[in-house]
Amino acid sequence: MKLNVKQAAVRAGVSESLLYQLCSEGRLPHYRLGGRGRRGKIVIAPDDLDAFMESCRVTEPPYEDGPLKHIR
Repeated sequence: MKLNVKQAAVRAGVSESLLYQLCSEGRLPHYRLGGRGRRGKIVIAPDDLDAFMESCRVTEPPYEDGPLKHIR
């Protein structure tokens, strides 16, 4: 069963607007249901959402100069 944007946002713990942004940028795989040229409805496969979230996982700091300056 596919998730609508609201369900996917709850599952991921993020806002609906962030999910819409990720879909529009092509970073999150999704299905757009509806006629051509129409907004339609976005649905997301749970496996795609889980895979995307796993790809965002950070295991090491991405910076080389130590922690951010505002963190002590």
